[in-house]
Amino acid sequence: MSNTPTVDPGASSACLGAVLRRLRTLQGLTQAGLGRLAGYDGSYISAVERAAVRPSRELVERCDRALRADGALLMVWSLAEVGEHVPATGGAEPIPEAATTDDGPVPDRGVFEAVEVARLAEASGLGPGTLAGTERSVGRLRDAAATTPPEALLPAVLAQLRYAGRLLAARPTLGQHRRLLAAAGWLALLAARLWFDAGDREAAEASRDAALRLARQAGQAELAAWAVEAAALWALVDGRSRDALELARAGQDLAPPASVAAVQLALDEAQAWTSLGERDQAEGARRQAALTRAMLPAAAVENAAIARVD
Repeated sequence: MSNTPTVDPGASSACLGAVLRRLRTLQGLTQAGLGRLAGYDGSYISAVERAAVRPSRELVERCDRALRADGALLMVWSLAEVGEHVPATGGAEPIPEAATTDDGPVPDRGVFEAVEVARLAEASGLGPGTLAGTERSVGRLRDAAATTPPEALLPAVLAQLRYAGRLLAARPTLGQHRRLLAAAGWLALLAARLWFDAGDREAAEASRDAALRLARQAGQAELAAWAVEAAALWALVDGRSRDALELARAGQDLAPPASVAAVQLALDEAQAWTSLGERDQAEGARRQAALTRAMLPAAAVENAAIARVD
């Protein structure tokens, strides 16, 4: 029997039921009332909310329209359907801790992100709660990337990226626009890394390029530096040491002087010099990385995923 972890179907059904119940109660509807609007018996709505049955796409679409959810409920249903059929790969461990919502525990963090998307859809306009919720979701997805196989996490990342795009189309203020651009940029960069790990180089390159463009539009120097760092890392993986060296130097020019990105890019430069047989140059780059790291707050070093630290 295979030990490959998969998304628990029961967790997916519970997630969908929790989101449906939350959206219904926000509209002030009973189960019977929603059933009448959607053309189904109230007892069937109750069964879906209790995860006793797996609803059809038609039912979810009707409920989405009745609740004026703007596609959020259907998105949760789609993510659940994808998650239940996409196996995890690479021998990675399943996510250890359970996520929790106001409606109860959700055992799988990847599925939990679908709940977050639906919650964001509840907000009216682009208030501070909507933006803060988007940024929290970005943080959760980035944290989950350390322990979740790329194929399992990609659907949630792409769904959140699409949602950020919808918010950008809602005429936010200039400040809101920049925050959304930054959030979308981090999501695009995360998607790029996941696509690369999943073996889809073309999708990875396209997502990385999008992240770099979004970083420039948002005026996010650190995000831009990390986007260049991804290209430098991939060049190192390919054995293109000279390209990696040029990218690592270009990234350091973009990175804030005292930042984790600057540390990693200096380490990339050191690795490129080593591959080229230039030991003195490599040692100089390592010293630069050490000096930059010493300027960082302890919390930044502890929380950052700095690879290849000697």
